[in-house]
Amino acid sequence: MIEIYHGDGKGKTTAAAGLAVRAMGYEIPVLFVQFLKDDTSGEIAMLRRLGAETLHPSVFYGFVSRMNARELAETREDCKDMLQQVDAWIKAHISPLETGANDASEEMAGDKVPQAVVILDEVLHAVKYGLVAQDALIRLLRAYRSRAEFVLTGRDPSAELLALADYVTEMKKQRHPYDKGVFARKGIEL
Repeated sequence: MIEIYHGDGKGKTTAAAGLAVRAMGYEIPVLFVQFLKDDTSGEIAMLRRLGAETLHPSVFYGFVSRMNARELAETREDCKDMLQQVDAWIKAHISPLETGANDASEEMAGDKVPQAVVILDEVLHAVKYGLVAQDALIRLLRAYRSRAEFVLTGRDPSAELLALADYVTEMKKQRHPYDKGVFARKGIEL
């Protein structure tokens, strides 16, 4: 199945991390991929201790809006490589399809336990800015959706991704300390 956590509110990555912890409690393998983030956030350290595998950009330049043309090009190539690594990880952690079965046309039954959980944190933002090719992402999701659970986070999902999703949750900001000049705090926002 495919889940989307989106919006301008706090909690998208936190919700995805919570789902990852729940899955690991049932010994379901988890890959937590963070597009457009480095590997210094508190949840990543803890998820690794619990046994999740993580994937981050090889080079991190910060906010997309502050990247120059070279940094954007490098980030785009990095994101493309990350999507290929996700595909390889999934293949290594799920069973092959039975003859005649097709992930693209099948949805996971409501009571079927996924063979793997893949969190694609900030992938919606990466798609919005052309750093991840939406068609490549959709091919990946369709290829494994009946055997793996995907969680996509970020802002401004496209209509195509929303239509593909089984769950859609919008986190809406009503108030945030950042609006008063309070930056991200360790253990709370990062």
